Amino acid sequence: MRFLIIQHLSIEPPALIGEILCAAGHALHYVHIDEGDALPENTADFSAVVIMGGPQSANDTHLAYIDNELRWLSKALADGMPMLGICLGAQMMAKAAAAEITRSPVRELGWYPVFPTSASRNDPLFADLPSTGLQVFQWHGETFSLPAQASLVATHPDVPQQVFRLKQAQYGLQCHVEVDESIIHTWIAAGDSERDALGESTIAALHNETAQHLDAMRLFCRQMVKNWLALID
Repeated sequence: MRFLIIQHLSIEPPALIGEILCAAGHALHYVHIDEGDALPENTADFSAVVIMGGPQSANDTHLAYIDNELRWLSKALADGMPMLGICLGAQMMAKAAAAEITRSPVRELGWYPVFPTSASRNDPLFADLPSTGLQVFQWHGETFSLPAQASLVATHPDVPQQVFRLKQAQYGLQCHVEVDESIIHTWIAAGDSERDALGESTIAALHNETAQHLDAMRLFCRQMVKNWLALID
């Protein structure tokens, strides 16, 4: 299969998700949307799309490439194209499905648990989400309302909209299950606002938590992507 990867920033790649797709023998076509790459007119050339994160807001419709992407995603969602949206990618999916993007009640920077919902029980990707929660990496200051036609399959008391499902293989994840330790270091180094918000002691604690939680999150990501591929096949 051929997968379209939409990137909004060079330091936010598909990482583990891309590795899993390539290891399964699939081809990846990258569109660096912030660098002027055009989205394909013919979505029939692709089996699915992965939409990555970035510093932009889904409300930045004054930016032509964000406005164009929202229109493109709206049509692709309606056509039933399989999607996996990560952080900004999930927010873009939600906005394209007529949801609202707002400031998050908590600026989630670091490791936070996500918990299953009643809709998780029979979900192909999130049925195995532990009832005690899975620690996942978060790096966002905005959140989204749940699209009217979506099911919420992972949540957190402070920021409820964590993972939603639209059609059969259309999922939006607020969290970053794809990252590795080097990506986390890169984001901290590049994020002046995030570093200021966290402070040195919290950053040190964050790195300790990475050592504790990263392997379990990446294990979950591997199975999640494999289950997503099974839906597309």
